Amino acid sequence: MSMMWNPTTHADYDDLKGFDVYTSDNEKLGTIKEIFHPAADMPAARGQHVFKVEPGMLKELFTNDKDVYVSERMIRAVDTDDDKVILEVPKASIEQQDWSRPKNFDTYRTS
Repeated sequence: MSMMWNPTTHADYDDLKGFDVYTSDNEKLGTIKEIFHPAADMPAARGQHVFKVEPGMLKELFTNDKDVYVSERMIRAVDTDDDKVILEVPKASIEQQDWSRPKNFDTYRTS
């Protein structure tokens, strides 16, 4: 299992499209559908990316928003062998998190 993910380009982030997203206690949240890049160039942009996730079986735990956005800061690890992104958040804390679009969303771009 490879957990060493060290993104150095915006393309490294785009590679995560289609990866499954899991809670820290291994519950599948959904699948990454789109990657939003901050206006900054790398490496300044690191830590500021946002991922649009299509929720799976745990959909009822999210607010009524149709779209779920995951901040890069929530990511604990990326398993490139199994195409998994693992968050810092356990299933029990999903409802306490903010999954909405960032306030400055119009400054982001897709690739």
